Amino acid sequence: MQIIKILHEIKKRLINKFILKRPDFSEKRIFLEGLNNQARIRKKNQIYNLKDAEYSVFSQFGDDGIIDWIVQKIPSIEKKFIEIGVQDYWESNTRFLLKSENWSGVLIDSSKNDINKIKTQRIYWQHDLRAHQLMVNKDNINNFLTKNLKPSFKNVGLLSIDIDGVDYWILDKLNVIEPSLVICEYNSLFGNIHKMSVLYDENFERTNKHYSNLYFGASIKAFISLMEKKGYNFLGTNSAGINAYFLKSDLFSILDSKIEKKTIFQSKVRESLDKKGCLTFNDRIDRIKTIEDLKVYDFDEKKEKQLKDYANLYTGDWL
Repeated sequence: MQIIKILHEIKKRLINKFILKRPDFSEKRIFLEGLNNQARIRKKNQIYNLKDAEYSVFSQFGDDGIIDWIVQKIPSIEKKFIEIGVQDYWESNTRFLLKSENWSGVLIDSSKNDINKIKTQRIYWQHDLRAHQLMVNKDNINNFLTKNLKPSFKNVGLLSIDIDGVDYWILDKLNVIEPSLVICEYNSLFGNIHKMSVLYDENFERTNKHYSNLYFGASIKAFISLMEKKGYNFLGTNSAGINAYFLKSDLFSILDSKIEKKTIFQSKVRESLDKKGCLTFNDRIDRIKTIEDLKVYDFDEKKEKQLKDYANLYTGDWL
């Protein structure tokens, strides 16, 4: 036991000396490039759709630009965020916001290893940031946030949720915070006509549910309907067809006239896998066929259905 304690102390000192205090020049360079894009995009008072505000610093797609453009148009927004599903946080929706605007943030991820990695990064002690390990489900999310958040986080400025699974069911149950802006990942493969989601499973893991990695999340129409019931208006999606944006109704008038089209983009990402875990690069038709026997829950018909039961999943402009 004494040897273990000594090794643990050595590890802690090495982390403090060589990781927590080590400057990351590549991140600084990326960040400075982001600030240049930020200055350029902020000059736009009006945009055609959210695509016009896009640029990527740390986000996977153009969400860094969209987020910054939206929040800087709303001076009253609380400078606090919660991001659920962050892995090790190097690629995320809120890292640029944290660094450029010094927001306070809470991160949640199911991986203990990733949370530990976050806590070794310079950004963790340089900012008001908290990271928690939790396999989020609809039955634990409210209690967890109530126990672990400061009271000031109830009116959080931004909530981003991307857990590649039962996102809809969790967002539906979430009621202990009132974010001004909500970002959620939708599954473009489920189309833009029907309100549907994967079936609820508190232990849902995307790859374990189906080897293809295609069975996850909910359709964009399901999220729009849900968020309308919660008092939010739809702003559009990123051009990658991955993330949807919703703003509280009492703030919507600030941005409504500044965004001409609330466009829903279709994803063209070809990330399907075969049974060996290799990318197949399948087109949309083949991707649908891969999971057509799997069940979803249809919120209009209030019943489970297989994807192959739908005559049409897409409007003409998506075909």
